[in-house]
Amino acid sequence: MVRKISLVLIIIAGAFWVAGALAADYPKKTQAVDNLTNSFRPAFTDSALAQSAADLRTSKTFADDFRAKAAPALAQQLKVTPDQFLASVAQQYPAVGKGLTQLPQILGYFTTVQTTMAGQQHNFHQADAIPTKSLPNTTVTWLFVIPGITAMALGVAGFFFWRRVIPALAALLGVGVILTTLVISTPAKTRAADRLNDAVRPLFATQSATQAREYVTTLQAMDTQLTQQALPGLAGQLHVTPQQLTTTLATNFPTVATGLQQLPAILGRIDALVSTVNGNIHNFQLGDALPTKDLATTNVEWQFAIPAALLVLAGATGAAFGLRRRTDDVPASVSGIVANA
Repeated sequence: MVRKISLVLIIIAGAFWVAGALAADYPKKTQAVDNLTNSFRPAFTDSALAQSAADLRTSKTFADDFRAKAAPALAQQLKVTPDQFLASVAQQYPAVGKGLTQLPQILGYFTTVQTTMAGQQHNFHQADAIPTKSLPNTTVTWLFVIPGITAMALGVAGFFFWRRVIPALAALLGVGVILTTLVISTPAKTRAADRLNDAVRPLFATQSATQAREYVTTLQAMDTQLTQQALPGLAGQLHVTPQQLTTTLATNFPTVATGLQQLPAILGRIDALVSTVNGNIHNFQLGDALPTKDLATTNVEWQFAIPAALLVLAGATGAAFGLRRRTDDVPASVSGIVANA
């Protein structure tokens, strides 16, 4: 009876692995994680994070120096106050006025995004290495299914032959699964995934992603109207050519000139990041629900460990019982001969 119970427990442990992975929709969720990490991996490199930090510094310096230095100087040449100058610009070129007005708020938002990503770089790379650095996240499903099927096959086989060997193999399978999860650092990696998800979850909220898209649209409209209309118009008011105005800005306000020059490229990079976020909201939601929506990713380790521990316990018990039964089954005549020898 003990041997049969141990075999049933071995089958149950294997079935839990298989059914648990499929019921939690691991194939779909792990594919979403791969889609997500493949999309964001370039953004989490050292060079990309350094570039985004530099972009924000350039943009902030441009915004600060335009208001504090360039605008007052230009206003003086036009014989108006700085406030009158900015109001006139906003009236004649509304996209420029809107962009300049919202620029501090917009830069604050994207500074938060950049610092969040920079702070989560290590966690991203750890989570990206689930199950290993060289294997995609979709492999996790098979790490449940293959041992699960193997355990169920061993449990069924144990009812027909090798009654001592089968439980022992099941116990070894359980030990192997536990050791494998420890060797590939599953506990540490899943903790990193939880920290990463907690940090970036607000960025993937629909409202936040929509707001980011609106910010980029505002900045792109500002840049277009600024370069194509406002600066040429301002040059006309100052009775100089656009090229002469550009040269004057570069000489007297180099940070403003640098910002104007780099703004298209900066907006291109920000636009690419915002598009990546908006395009991966559903992937994030699926990946954030591993193993389920209400459970942290660290519970994946317990999904491996608990059935594996059951395998070890049931397999060891079944193997020990099988060995004892084999000894007990020795005929009495044989025992007597051994005793008299």
